[in-house]
Amino acid sequence: MSVQDTEIKRKFVWHSIFVRCALLMAATTIVVAGVLSAGAMQLFDRMAVSDVNRQAERELARGLEALQKPLRFQVADKIEEVSLLLLQGLGANAESVIVLNADGNLVSAHTTEGLDAEQDTLIELGRLALAGTSAVTEQKNRLRAAPVMAGPEGPVIGALALASSYEAQRALVWQDARWIFVLAGVSFVVMMGLTLWLLNRTLGAPLRRLTRAVKRIIDGDYDTESKMVGRKDEIGDIARNTLALLKVLREGRTAEQARAERLEQQLKVVGELGQALDNLANGILHMRIAGPFPKEYEALRANFNRAVEHLCEVVTDVKGGAEGILASSDQIASASDDLSRRTETQAATLEQSAAAMEEMLAAVKSAARNASDANTTMSHTRETAEKNGQVMKSAIIAMNQIEKSSDKISEITSVIDDIAFQTNLLALNAGVEAARAGESGKGFAVVASEVRGLAQRSAEAAQQIKDLILGSGEQVKQGVHLVEASGLALEDVLAKIADVSAMVEQIASSAEDQAQGLNEINEGISNLDRVTQQNAAMVEESTAASQMLHEEANRLSKRVAGFETGSHATNGPALEQHAA
Repeated sequence: MSVQDTEIKRKFVWHSIFVRCALLMAATTIVVAGVLSAGAMQLFDRMAVSDVNRQAERELARGLEALQKPLRFQVADKIEEVSLLLLQGLGANAESVIVLNADGNLVSAHTTEGLDAEQDTLIELGRLALAGTSAVTEQKNRLRAAPVMAGPEGPVIGALALASSYEAQRALVWQDARWIFVLAGVSFVVMMGLTLWLLNRTLGAPLRRLTRAVKRIIDGDYDTESKMVGRKDEIGDIARNTLALLKVLREGRTAEQARAERLEQQLKVVGELGQALDNLANGILHMRIAGPFPKEYEALRANFNRAVEHLCEVVTDVKGGAEGILASSDQIASASDDLSRRTETQAATLEQSAAAMEEMLAAVKSAARNASDANTTMSHTRETAEKNGQVMKSAIIAMNQIEKSSDKISEITSVIDDIAFQTNLLALNAGVEAARAGESGKGFAVVASEVRGLAQRSAEAAQQIKDLILGSGEQVKQGVHLVEASGLALEDVLAKIADVSAMVEQIASSAEDQAQGLNEINEGISNLDRVTQQNAAMVEESTAASQMLHEEANRLSKRVAGFETGSHATNGPALEQHAA
């Protein structure tokens, strides 16, 4: 056996489930036995103490009865005899016996040799018993005392106290218990051996066989099956699970062998495919994979060859396309340059046209504003003429009224003339009558003379007023005729002003329409100029793009030139020939 196997076995011993279970059962048995032994020892000790206490109680009762007469009659020898008999009656359990009289004085005391006397404690306990009528105890009944009664009803004539020892009885009990412990130890060893044998048979040996079976599985032996599959316990379950594991491992080994074969095929396929991809990475497009692949990878070889063939065709087409792009990009660049120059010329022309249209639009707008101002002025003039016409009509009406008033004044002056004439006649008649009256009529003649003079002056004034009124009437008539003529002329002026105002309004409206049309034309020219500027920018961008396209096409041609397309036929040179 090798050192490694020895070390494994040593580890197996210390970590074995069998050893652990055996140690656990032994520890459990020892603990249970120890607990039971401790309980038994306590029980034996209590039994020993109980036996000693019952013996002491019997001897105390017998001593109380025996000491009644000696204590009553103070017979010292009898008291000593009874005390000694009590000490001997306790035998090996006796320690001390004392007797007190009624006054509490010590009468007799006996102590077993080799034991420490507790006389002072017993004396105190005896005196305590003298004070009552019943027994008293101390130290768990090891010390007891009782009063000695002269009769059933008393009086107390003394006290008896005794001390017992438990050691002798305990020694006897321990002597018997040692044989019990020896028998228990022998029984433990025998039962432990039998238990270990049964445990080894039911657990240890099957576990070792199971361990060896698992070790065979670890070593790759998947054909040897365990013979414990028929067990009904947990080991049988493990054995059956191990058998299932063997089946899985056998299947896995078969699958692993198949996988190894597939891996070898894959390595071969990957090697040839890697060589082909290396050629493809170097730009060699006319090489094909000629050697056959395994059946499941044959489609990969065919797809690769077809993909390379298509790639070869695409690269060939790309070469032709790149050359065409180069030629087309040169034409596009030349056309873009010409278009750019024409677009710049057109943009300059449109810019000049836009400036001219701006000046024309400003002039038309100024004419429209002047026409609008003239129209406004003519409107004001027409309103003023209409107002003057109204004033002229009012003047004509006033002149007509003045003419009518002159006619009425003429009538009034005629009436004044008649009044003056009648007054003059009356004054003349009054003068005639005053002359007839003589002296009495002189005063009346003076009045008549004054009235005639007043009538004369009134007639003259009325004539002058008449002449003035007649002259005014002529002038008023001339004024009326002139005012009427002025009214007719003013009406004609109003008509002409209305015609001029309509014409000026039409001119202003036409000027506004022309200004609006010129404004729209100006906006169109401005939009056209902006579009032309944008077209010029786009032409410049197109020129730059065509130059970039030319550069990219040139670069593409250089890149594509690195591919070796060779023949376009499907049956190209074999990969092995290229590798050779």
